[in-house]
Amino acid sequence: MRKNSLKFFTFYLLGFILMALVVVVLTLPKLLILDRLFISKGIYMMARSVQENITSLSLRDVKFLKDGSKISFNQLDVSLGFLYLLAKGYCADGYLELRFDLFGSVKLKGKDFRCLESFHIKDIDLQIDDGIKGFAKLSSVKTKDVKVDELSLVFKGRTFEGQALAFGQMLKGSGMIVLNRKDLLKSQINGTVSGVGTSFFIYGNLENPMLELKK
Repeated sequence: MRKNSLKFFTFYLLGFILMALVVVVLTLPKLLILDRLFISKGIYMMARSVQENITSLSLRDVKFLKDGSKISFNQLDVSLGFLYLLAKGYCADGYLELRFDLFGSVKLKGKDFRCLESFHIKDIDLQIDDGIKGFAKLSSVKTKDVKVDELSLVFKGRTFEGQALAFGQMLKGSGMIVLNRKDLLKSQINGTVSGVGTSFFIYGNLENPMLELKK
C-alpha cells in the first residue's frame, strides 16, 4: 500500500512540475526570454514591432548583429510546438527556417534567401544530429580575395562533397565535418575544392562558413 501511495505521489509531483513549466512558458514575456538567449550567445537583436501570442512570437523588420556581421528579416516568426521550437524568417521572396527538436536534432531549410552579407542562399535542406546530411546551394559567395559565383555542398554525415564556380571554371573537392554536440550549428567543416591552377579552402562552422583562395 505504501508503494502505491509513493508512486501516486511521484506521478502527481511530476505532473505538477510539468504543468508549472507550461504555465511559466505561456505566461512569461517571450521577447525578453528570446533577447536574453541571444545576448548569452553574443547576438544583439533589434525589431521594429513585436506581436506575442500564447505559443508564438512574430517580429517585423528584425536585425541580428554578431561580431560585425548582420542578418536581416522582413518578418521572423518563432513558435513552440510539441517537442520542438521553430523559427522562420522571411526576406523579400525568400525564407530561412530553423527547427530545434527536443531530442537534440536541428533542421535547416531555406530558399532564395538574400539577406545575408557574405552569400545568398539559393536552396538549403540540412538535418544535423549524429552527422550532417542534406545539401546547400549558395551564390555570390564573398571571400577575402574573389567572389565565387556558385557553391554547392552535399553533406553525407561526417564528410561532404563540394563544387564551386569561379573564374569561369568548375572546381570540385571534398572535406570533413567535426561535430560540436553542445552546439550543433558550431560544427566545423574543413575541405578544399580545386580546378586548373585554382583552389579554395572551405572552413569555419555552419553559422559562418568561409571560403578562401589558396595561394
